[in-house]
Amino acid sequence: MKKIKSILLLIILLSSPGVVFAASDACVSLLVGAGYAAKMRIKSGHFKTDWSSSFAIGKTKCQSLNGVPIGGEYTVEIKAILGKSKDCSPSITHSEGSGSITFQAWGTTLSPKCKMPSADAKHLDEANHKVNAEGVKAAESLKDN
Repeated sequence: MKKIKSILLLIILLSSPGVVFAASDACVSLLVGAGYAAKMRIKSGHFKTDWSSSFAIGKTKCQSLNGVPIGGEYTVEIKAILGKSKDCSPSITHSEGSGSITFQAWGTTLSPKCKMPSADAKHLDEANHKVNAEGVKAAESLKDN
């Protein structure tokens, strides 16, 4: 029986269009240079987690993948505070495991970006690791709450 389950899981994972990663949590790291504070959540079919609490530039927020079935595809979504939402790329096929997958977010309030780091990491140049005025204002608004 266990062998049949393993074979079925392998078939599901190989036929799914998303990238496959074993993890128990999905995270978003808001890069220095981003122009906003953010919230994040996980989406899988009709399932959506609640939005996380807000987090500031240079911080990381994680949520559990407990609601996503093994073999199910999920997407991490970020929302710039007082701005737009963005689905992180790529979508991931959930595989049993521990640890976390961390996406990196940057951009501006009206043009947030979110991506899984890659070997070339071109988006790091775009973020440029310089704090901008909009980002400082967003971080300070969180402190006031």
